[in-house]
Amino acid sequence: MAQRKKHLVNKVAKKRFDGKCKFCSCDVYELLDLHRIKEGCDGGAYTEPNTVTCCANCHRLIHAGYIKIDRKYPSMSGRWVLHYWVDGVEHYD
Repeated sequence: MAQRKKHLVNKVAKKRFDGKCKFCSCDVYELLDLHRIKEGCDGGAYTEPNTVTCCANCHRLIHAGYIKIDRKYPSMSGRWVLHYWVDGVEHYD
């Protein structure tokens, strides 16, 4: 079976398209980052299922363990759903 090629996202375009932080809704473009759910050292690439747009502050909170991301997956409606925890509270967005 042929393996599907994973398409890398254009980081600038993704930040402009998403327009705000997934966690706190900060919409200042200069503060937005792309976080890789599976880290680069573990083989994670900048692909749609492996990235989430977040502000610099929330990005630091992710790396500090205050925001814990489980996974990102496509829903039946075709949009992406992010499964994560903030302060022990589970979220599906």
